[in-house]
Amino acid sequence: MIEDSTLEQLIGAVPLLADRPASDWHVTRLAGMTNRSWRLTAGDRDLVLRAPGASSQRYLARAQELRNAGLAAGIGIAPPLLYADLETGVTLQPFLAGARALGPGDLAEPELARRVGALLGLLHRSGCRFAGTMAPFPIIDVYLGLAADERLRALRRRMEPIRAALEQNVPPAVPSHIDANPTNFLLLPDGSLKLIDWEFSAMCEPAWDLASVVIEGAMSAEAISALHEGYGPAPDVSRLWLMRTVLHLVAGSWTYAEIAGGNRAEGLSELLEDRLTRLERKLDDPALAEHLRQAS
Repeated sequence: MIEDSTLEQLIGAVPLLADRPASDWHVTRLAGMTNRSWRLTAGDRDLVLRAPGASSQRYLARAQELRNAGLAAGIGIAPPLLYADLETGVTLQPFLAGARALGPGDLAEPELARRVGALLGLLHRSGCRFAGTMAPFPIIDVYLGLAADERLRALRRRMEPIRAALEQNVPPAVPSHIDANPTNFLLLPDGSLKLIDWEFSAMCEPAWDLASVVIEGAMSAEAISALHEGYGPAPDVSRLWLMRTVLHLVAGSWTYAEIAGGNRAEGLSELLEDRLTRLERKLDDPALAEHLRQAS
C-alpha cells in the first residue's frame, strides 16, 4: 500500500504508470533538496518519477528545463524522458541500474575529473540551442528579490567590481547545465557518465559549468588540470577564478530564497553558511585584484 497520497495521485495521472494499480509499484524515496523523487519498480519496469518542489516553482521555467533535458538526452549525456508534463514539471525517466551519483571526493581522482571535463566539453560544443539564457548577476538579483538579509545585500554590493569585469568581453553562450554539482553526475557500470537534473539549464558562457565543478568538488590542482584537459580549450584563468567567486553568492542567495520559501530540507542552513563564508574568503583574497585586472 502506498501511504503517500501525492505519489498515489501521480501514479494515477502518468500514463506509463496508470496501467497498473498503485499498490503494484514498489516505492523507494530518493534523496533531493528541492524536488520529490521516487524509484518505482514493478515487473520488468524500473523508473524514476519526479515531482518538483513548490519553492522552486517561483523561479524555474519547467518547459525550458524539459526541452533542454530532451536535447541533452538526444546527444547521449542525459537519461531519456519517458514522460514530461510541461505545466507541472512532473517527469518519468528510466532508473539507471548500477549507476551511482558522484560525491565531492570522487573528483579528486584525475581520471574521473578528466571524464567530467570531456562530458562538459561535449555538451558545450554540441551545437544544441537550449531554451533560456543564464548569467550570474541577474539570477542573483532574482534570488535576492525573493529573500535577502543584510549580510547577503552587503556581499552583493562588494561584488560590483566582479560584475563589471565579467560583463566585459562575455564569451559566446553555449548549452550549459548550470548546476554541475558532483551529485548530478551519474557514473554507470561501464565507466561512462550521465548528467541529470536540468532544472537550471540554459545558454550560458562556458565558465559557469567548469567553475561549478571546481567549487563543488574537493579537487586538487592535478584534478583541476585533468578537468581542463578533458574539456579542451578552456576559458581564461582569471575569468574562471572570478566565476568561482560569483557562484558562491549564486548558491548562497538561492539557498536563502529556498529557506524563505518554506523548503525545510536538511542541510540548507549549513549550505548557506558554507557558501557565504567561502565567498567572504575569496573577496578578502589578495589575488582578487590581479584577476580583476586580467579579466577587464
